Amino acid sequence: MSLKRISLHNTLTRRVEPVEPLSEGVVTMYTCGPTVYNFAHIGNLRTFLFQDLLKRTFMAAGYEVRHCMNITDVEDKIIRDSQKGLPADASNEARHAAMKALTDRYTEAFLADTAALGIIQPTYVPRATQYIPRMIALVQDLEAKGLAYAREGSVYYRISGLPQYGCLAHLDREGMRLGTSVDADEYERDAVQDFVLWKATRPGEPSWESPWGPGRPGWHIECSAMGIELLGERIDIHSGGIDLVFPHHENEIAQSEGCLGHQWVNTWVHGEFLLVDGEKMSKSLGNFYTLRDLVEKGYSPASFRFAIQSNHYRKVLNFSLEGLKAADNALKRIRIFRRRMEGAGAPGAGTWKEAVDPSARVAEAREAFWKAMADDLNAPEALAAIFTLVTDINAHDDRIALTREERDAVLAFLDETDAIFAGWPHEEDALDARVEALIERRKAAKAARNWAEADQVRDELKAMGIVLEDRKDGSVGWRRA
Repeated sequence: MSLKRISLHNTLTRRVEPVEPLSEGVVTMYTCGPTVYNFAHIGNLRTFLFQDLLKRTFMAAGYEVRHCMNITDVEDKIIRDSQKGLPADASNEARHAAMKALTDRYTEAFLADTAALGIIQPTYVPRATQYIPRMIALVQDLEAKGLAYAREGSVYYRISGLPQYGCLAHLDREGMRLGTSVDADEYERDAVQDFVLWKATRPGEPSWESPWGPGRPGWHIECSAMGIELLGERIDIHSGGIDLVFPHHENEIAQSEGCLGHQWVNTWVHGEFLLVDGEKMSKSLGNFYTLRDLVEKGYSPASFRFAIQSNHYRKVLNFSLEGLKAADNALKRIRIFRRRMEGAGAPGAGTWKEAVDPSARVAEAREAFWKAMADDLNAPEALAAIFTLVTDINAHDDRIALTREERDAVLAFLDETDAIFAGWPHEEDALDARVEALIERRKAAKAARNWAEADQVRDELKAMGIVLEDRKDGSVGWRRA
């Protein structure tokens, strides 16, 4: 299979540029994963769905994708929530256990959500706490190079030592307010400050031993350590939400390139925000949704996936339940068309002055689809090519039934596009995927000790004619009744 060339908007250069992989036929991609202290909301999930679209596009274009997505399981909010209720004199072991219990629960829930949405599992899914020694080594390296300094058990990055600091966010360093150092992981864009690499332990926090005393890593150093360790010293693509450009990704560049002495990532790609009914999500406004909330309202994960991916990733998406219903109807239109193509068609043949050559029409649709996807993942234009084909082929088949060969050509194109959008598979395949997603959801509910939801999912599967088989090793099998 010949490789298709894909162009993306590079945040670093502010231009749409062809991606030129460092190794022919292989794309290395790092994506910032969840901070697991709560359920992912639909704004979070928009980012992960955009990244899945990005990954699937390269895979469908013929590339092998080596993908690393981290799990942030130590961070300010995680510590805040996991240490509640522990006595002041709790041991370090007890504090670590409490943090792990919280992050395990929400990691399971996140992975169940991504399974339900059809998101392909990354090649590597490292947890930050597994890479503490690597983080310490990076901080020591920066310290040795004069790019970091210790103070009262914490270590800070000296941004004045890196001339290119601010290159990703295009910061005007001279016109910005200068600070000394900051312990917070997140801070305002108008402040350029030396940021923390290693945090000295405070009362009531879990800690790890280090050359600077007991402490824990700063948020930014985590991704640098895992990305370099698992994907190498040069990476093709790094992606995340637009909110991570500064300070998180800017600081990742500073740390990584400060250690390596050369450019770390060639292409930075960022997805835009999601609003709900024109406003930022907020529980107080009643417009805050998780995937579970949407499923409880009767919407399928596949419909939500399509609603997200039918919009361009670099445009702010105004989500609404009405829009979700429209996406569900659009998705059903393609699925109904697929079933029609899988059938035998009406017997006999007629004449029609506006008849098209079905095979040529599929070739036109394929060319338009790939032209759009290769141009910065222009999903709306790519889907327009599919819907135009649906209209034309349906009209033709109404009057002159397609041959089996012509129907198979249409189905081959639908398979090719479904490999990217994961919305219109063969129904038997779709059933299998839905069952596996529900099983993952039940596992997450059981891990969270949410027995009511676990029973609800079991009953839903039973109504589908699916019998679960809990195995001794903890895995779950299934069969049709």
